[in-house]
Amino acid sequence: MLRKLFKQPLFLTGFSVCAFFFVLGILGYSITPDSSVNANQIMPEWASLSPGTQVNYLESNRSAPRSFFFWLTGDDGLGELISVSKGDKVSLKNNKITFLNDKTGLVKTIPLDSIEGRKIMSRKFILGTDRFGRDIYSRLVIGTRVSLSIGFLSMMISLIIGVFIGLISGYFGGKIDLVLTWLITVFWSVPTLLIALGLSFFLGKGYFQVLLATGLSSWVEVARVVRGQTMQMKNREFILSAKITGFSSFYIMFKHILPNLKGSLSVLATTNFAAAILLEAGLGFLGLGVAPPTPSWGIMVKENLGYLVLDQAYLAIIPGLAIMILVMAFNLMSMGFKDVES
Repeated sequence: MLRKLFKQPLFLTGFSVCAFFFVLGILGYSITPDSSVNANQIMPEWASLSPGTQVNYLESNRSAPRSFFFWLTGDDGLGELISVSKGDKVSLKNNKITFLNDKTGLVKTIPLDSIEGRKIMSRKFILGTDRFGRDIYSRLVIGTRVSLSIGFLSMMISLIIGVFIGLISGYFGGKIDLVLTWLITVFWSVPTLLIALGLSFFLGKGYFQVLLATGLSSWVEVARVVRGQTMQMKNREFILSAKITGFSSFYIMFKHILPNLKGSLSVLATTNFAAAILLEAGLGFLGLGVAPPTPSWGIMVKENLGYLVLDQAYLAIIPGLAIMILVMAFNLMSMGFKDVES
């Protein structure tokens, strides 16, 4: 099965792109210039810098030593940054040093001993900065974690609910099937985005709220497919033999029927993963996603939407492209699964 999949060009292309984003998300803060928590280091002096801009700065003494797991949680002990550029006015009085930024007119005053002996460092903004002076590349990388983790966990929730309802409905039939089919039909008749929006209004904003909203709104397709295939399979000879042998209904469902659905479930898992990422981005765009300042691709598009008609359209286009590429990669994997199964 795996050999066939990796010989499939569509699956291999999608898998390679997804693997790249997964590695990016795992490395996280260890590869971002801004390692602060949520990559939320605000520097007005660096606002709206174009891609490739390099800046010089001084960093004051750290407030806490760097944790071993900073790559996972972010560095919450960073000192204050002071932008240093030509034309800045620097004055010393009462053991305090004052920096007057030539471009913005911003003044920063800090104790001299907090930067004494420190070297001037430089930072290059590969993708530029937003209007708050935050590094776009850093927030894009950390936003990868949000999209992938919500996508994966939402996909698992939808599979668990959908498989359970589909197996019970298809295997037992009768009144149980009638009630569960009615439930599936009701959810099927309402667009997924509307269900997610309703759940988001009810649950509120936040990571776990978005996770539940996306997971609980995308199980219907799984339930429909599992129900249909279970109804076809429950009258086959090996299932009838298991019934005669005396195995319980739940044993037959989960030990004999479910393993034979792995092909269909693989396709559904990849398509639901893509749908969950798109849904999370949509909720973020509508202001019902994860709570700021947590970086999310949907929130990044929303925050920079006004720049689409200006000369900084890339601020909204870059996260939009990231969403498009990742969703397309999972859809390519799904198409690869379908080709191998057929």
